[in-house]
Amino acid sequence: MLEVASMESQRRREERRERRLRRERPVRAKKEFSILYVDDEAPNLRGFKSTFRRIYNVYVAIGPVEALEIIKSEKLDLIVSDHRMPHMSGVELLRDVYEYNPNIKRMILSGFIKRDELDDAVGDFGIHDFVTKPWDFENLNEIFQKLLTTDPEIKDFSNLG
Repeated sequence: MLEVASMESQRRREERRERRLRRERPVRAKKEFSILYVDDEAPNLRGFKSTFRRIYNVYVAIGPVEALEIIKSEKLDLIVSDHRMPHMSGVELLRDVYEYNPNIKRMILSGFIKRDELDDAVGDFGIHDFVTKPWDFENLNEIFQKLLTTDPEIKDFSNLG
């Protein structure tokens, strides 16, 4: 009698397991665009990635050296870079990105940049946008959408005062 109950219990477990295996798992929508965010501060990288990872394929790099490795190995649509970083500024990094692939959109997200540095970057190779820290999700996402879904012009920052 105990053996029959044990067999019945095992049969039910197997049936439940088979039903679980047959269930279709929801297919996640493929994210259309890939963004690389470069900063030398890990908390900024974590915050950016956790905020935008559900909308975009987000890569993060803790500095320009790691960023250049990712740029060479991944298909990217947009590079968002801090400006003040050790070894290389954001403008210098974006110049290298432009030389590697001018089709990747380029943007500075920084609390510290001089107007003449922005003007030089625009004149030399072009930056598609500039946003100051701290950033606002709605504003930044709107900029991303515009940059990624249209053919944006290079920005003119001469009106920055």
